[in-house]
Amino acid sequence: MPRLLPAGAVAAALLLAPAAPLAAQQVDVVRGRVVGPDRRPVENAQVTVTTTSGNVARSARTDRNGRFTVTVPGGDGDYLVAYQALGFAPRRMQLRRVADEDFLVADATLQRAAAVLDSVRVVAPRNRVARADAQGDVGGTERRLDPGVLPPEQLGDLAAMAAATPGVTPVPGADGDPAGFSVLGLSPDQNQTTMNGMPFAGSTLPRDAAVLPSLVTSPYDVSVGGFSGARFNVRPRPGTNFVQRGASLVGSAPGLQWTDRAAAALGQQSTNGSLAGSVSGPILPDQAFYALSYQLGRQANALRTLLDTDAVGLAAAGLAADSVARLTTILAAQGVPLRTAAIPGDRLADQGSILGTVDLAPQASNSGQSVSLAVTGAWNRQRPAALAPSETPAHAGERTSWNAGGQLRHSSYVRNVLLSETTLNLTRSESAGTPYLALPSAQVLVNSTFADGSTGVQRVSFGGNPWIGTSQAASSAGVMHQLSWFSGDNRHRLKLATELRRDGFAQDMTVNALGSYGYNSLADLEAGRAQAFTRQLAPRVRRGSQLVGALSLGDAWQRSRNLQLQYGVRLDAYRFGGAPAANPLVARTFGVPNDAVPDRVHASPRVGFAWSYGTAPQIAGFAGAMRGPRATVRGGVGVFQNVPAATLLGPAMDNTGLPGAVQQLACTGAAVPAAAWSGWTAGGAATVPSRCADGGTGTPFASSFASSAPNVTLLARDWRAARSTRATLGWSGAALGNRVLVDAGGAWSRNAHQGSVVDLNFAGVRRFALADEGGRPVYARPEAIVPATGAVAAREGRLADGFLRVGEQRSDLRSTSAQLSLGVRPAAFGTRLGWSATYTWQRVREQNRGFQSAAGDPWAVEWTRAALDVRHQLVYSLSYNLADAVRVSWFGNVRSGIPFTPQVNADVNGDGWANDRAFVADPARARAAGDPALAAGLEGLLAGGAPQARRCLRAQLGRVAARHACEGPWTQNANLALTLNPLKVRLPQRATLSLTVANPLGAVDRLLHGEQRLRGWGQMPVPDPQLLYVRGFDPARQRWRYEVNQRFGATAPRATAFRTPVTLTLMLRMDLGPTRERQLLVQQLDRGRRRDGERAPEVLLRAMYGNGGVPNPLAELLRQADTLRLDGRQADSLATLNRWYVVRLDSIWTPLTRAFAALPADYDRDAAAARYLDARRATLDLLARLAPAARGLLSAEQRRRLPPLLASHLDGRYLAAIRSGTAGGWSQPTFAGGMGGGFGGAMAPGGFGGGERIIIR
Repeated sequence: MPRLLPAGAVAAALLLAPAAPLAAQQVDVVRGRVVGPDRRPVENAQVTVTTTSGNVARSARTDRNGRFTVTVPGGDGDYLVAYQALGFAPRRMQLRRVADEDFLVADATLQRAAAVLDSVRVVAPRNRVARADAQGDVGGTERRLDPGVLPPEQLGDLAAMAAATPGVTPVPGADGDPAGFSVLGLSPDQNQTTMNGMPFAGSTLPRDAAVLPSLVTSPYDVSVGGFSGARFNVRPRPGTNFVQRGASLVGSAPGLQWTDRAAAALGQQSTNGSLAGSVSGPILPDQAFYALSYQLGRQANALRTLLDTDAVGLAAAGLAADSVARLTTILAAQGVPLRTAAIPGDRLADQGSILGTVDLAPQASNSGQSVSLAVTGAWNRQRPAALAPSETPAHAGERTSWNAGGQLRHSSYVRNVLLSETTLNLTRSESAGTPYLALPSAQVLVNSTFADGSTGVQRVSFGGNPWIGTSQAASSAGVMHQLSWFSGDNRHRLKLATELRRDGFAQDMTVNALGSYGYNSLADLEAGRAQAFTRQLAPRVRRGSQLVGALSLGDAWQRSRNLQLQYGVRLDAYRFGGAPAANPLVARTFGVPNDAVPDRVHASPRVGFAWSYGTAPQIAGFAGAMRGPRATVRGGVGVFQNVPAATLLGPAMDNTGLPGAVQQLACTGAAVPAAAWSGWTAGGAATVPSRCADGGTGTPFASSFASSAPNVTLLARDWRAARSTRATLGWSGAALGNRVLVDAGGAWSRNAHQGSVVDLNFAGVRRFALADEGGRPVYARPEAIVPATGAVAAREGRLADGFLRVGEQRSDLRSTSAQLSLGVRPAAFGTRLGWSATYTWQRVREQNRGFQSAAGDPWAVEWTRAALDVRHQLVYSLSYNLADAVRVSWFGNVRSGIPFTPQVNADVNGDGWANDRAFVADPARARAAGDPALAAGLEGLLAGGAPQARRCLRAQLGRVAARHACEGPWTQNANLALTLNPLKVRLPQRATLSLTVANPLGAVDRLLHGEQRLRGWGQMPVPDPQLLYVRGFDPARQRWRYEVNQRFGATAPRATAFRTPVTLTLMLRMDLGPTRERQLLVQQLDRGRRRDGERAPEVLLRAMYGNGGVPNPLAELLRQADTLRLDGRQADSLATLNRWYVVRLDSIWTPLTRAFAALPADYDRDAAAARYLDARRATLDLLARLAPAARGLLSAEQRRRLPPLLASHLDGRYLAAIRSGTAGGWSQPTFAGGMGGGFGGAMAPGGFGGGERIIIR
């Protein structure tokens, strides 16, 4: 039986409609009951559900009660439903999710007369039943992510996608790009990254991968869990009957990048090139599908290190050229190797990724059988890895990493009542690094004086790299099963979900294997007077595993047509596969065992709701189309439980304090062994010291400066994984006379079991107080402090001499988060201007223990501002169509500054932890107390420091700085894209060329302020929190000698080593597959000719193609004249235009559909498609002649009530954009631009780039 689709018209309507509420899942369930006009059930009626994105049809027949169930694997919540039964007129309706319903209900009444087209409202959401994803987020906190807002070089980067979401705070990496993200001010380790709801080992995907990325913070579907922050989920798009082929090329070069001289000198311009592509289509139409996407790329930066960076670049990195010259002279004299032949000429980063899927969904009546296979892989190599201008070239190495995964999913329907879904998931990842030199490492504090008279202190590294030679492997194998029961009245969906997963790891975390020296100054380095020497004496190899299980039972209750409740309870459990070796001495000494393993079970109840009311102001787009609600209110309250990483026990397994565990050496002062670089280079690692030198001081404290006592790490017996109790409330709907769509919401979260560490071996005996620092306590004796450097003996202040630190990991701290957001975007369709804006306010407070940030007593717990408390955020976008030739798109965000704490670089309270807050001395009192150097340094900083530093310090004069009392400057970031219309610039019509300017604000900054006075617009500054450097200790007066860092809090470009250049990137996309219009036509004409099915008769072809897939907006306006409140003049004029249009339309399509009906089995597909496209162009030309007159007849209020389908087909620009009929299945249905902008339908109210799928780009 031929599929009753209104060709391209209805599909176009749905593609231009606002995006359906997101509820990504493995299987959509469409249920309903078909009755006749007498309300009796209609048995054996055929119900066909067709996806609008892929033109894939799934059919079922009704039982004796008139009931049916259709399952759509990977469904996206937008369908056309057609009903046919003997003796009844056929019907069709649009079925669409409007409020995150958990399954979709499509009841229908068939008439015994002519066909009646009805509108149905989704009473049941697309089944988010797949445990691979989850149920509908009735709380409204799941957000579909738009990768189009990212610059080309970040496309496919999952962290960058998440960080671009309103209300999300990016956590920058070493290169300034997002390395993670935070929601509600929580740490990134409380987030979860998944594919189809199961762990995903990678961090990138090919940019052309057809996927649905989403971010959810408070899902009230209890089958979703395992996190207390947010879940970032990627779901591959379901199979499609459209053949899709495409490729994209992205490139940039230093000549296309504009930055200041310092950034260029630091090698921050790069050559980028990447090739990506995708292929997909049907293996067997409607039943089996494939998809494959890939990406390969390389980034090359000029390698700039301590030895080959010029004076301007060194100054930005905090170093003066003369200081560097003196340093290299000293290093050469001591025989320290500075270079190695293994270092490449450029800093190279190579990467590749792949995503492939195969979907099998055989047609069946009620079984709903489907099988899906997904495979992923990625590879990355950095040569060298993380080499900064404050390092010598040899102080580096290389790192290679890769990950791969496979996922098999199966679903089936049992007796029209039970839906069973099973997912098997396997992942594997490995990473390994290799240092260039097998030598000890060393760091020295270098003072510099710059040409402008300012000063700076920078830490410079040389020798071998102690951290890079690690390797780690992780694997995960899991199974997830969901069993859903549906009530006969389609009001309940009861879901039982189970999950079992084994996570394993193997790590070689041997760091500092050859030791590290620390020098307090160049003079100390030259004199061979090291402040400290530390070394790890044994390999740190660990292996372990963890079993993670979950059990949940939840119900989605469709209480009424407008109200859905979702409630249930979830149990999360974890059990570790090993335990640290017990150390009886630790248990006897400290009263706690070191082998405690936190195997736990946690319960998480949740309840949420979604209530829709009223009817949307916009009229229906076509007969059978649904009208959404006036607005939707969503909310709920629930508990969200994090699951610890499998590596949680790793440090405790390494550091047991037993002889066979990790041992370390800690030497300070006179106990530091002499450095012999020349001998080490010649003799190898065997000659590196493995014991401290004899202090020889003759004092009872000599032994304190030399220690080989081990550290111990253990978990508290009551340790728990992080847990949040969260409440949300939101409203979304049209406002201001249907001028704008508004999303408003709020969230409050109480976050328990936040982590901290206490040192059980800390004696806590106050030895003296710092009179000049407000009586700050010091827990080390003055004799245990090296006067020349201020280093504190490692063994000082210990309860038991047999151990150094005994760190107990606890989970007894709390935090609270509050967030409000308001998003606004236009409600009406437009091809010229589009925009959106979302403002977010948040306030996050957290508890802190002194061992992490000490003001005095390390045991003290206090409430402070959280580290990731970004108080204000505005995310906005603009798009404008310039003469149909160029689409200009701008995406930007404005954020308030991140908090930071004034710090000291050393342990000044003697608790053994170098994490102390600085005392902000009043310069006048410091001078009066006999410390003119400190007074002068603070005066200089208060007079000429960064504005945020001056404000912070002035507010805290005379006391120890409060934690996170300072705040960095506001930041502004933006991307600009120019997308060329190939029809206007003589490009091939299947090609899209876009030019993206990353950081255009940087260009404005330079133009307005010049290179010497840059304000840092468009940058992601990280303020320097180091206020004081310890330069020694005065035992007689019992006070520290400090040097003030004149770059404290600095974020100006001249004082920072990293900034983002203004980068012009070219991206060329080619659509290489057959056009969508041709495929739609051929798929229909092949039925009964070249593929199974019934050949469509002329009358049906006339119904399907009588308008060329172009809806008649005039007829729809007249059909809904009462709803639009057309007056007599408007109605008569529209009727006249419609008659003129219909007569000419009939003369075009009647001969063509007659010819199509008579086509033989071996018809010429190319000739048929060419005739169809000619007729379609003629139709669009007719409509283009009438559109301005018809649109002019409507008032502004009436035009605002038009849905995108009608508004677009009364818009000349849109009609011109789709006239060519060259949209392939790979690209958007109309000419699409960069950053989501495009021509024609790109400005649908659902946001920029409204289309049938999301491509990561």
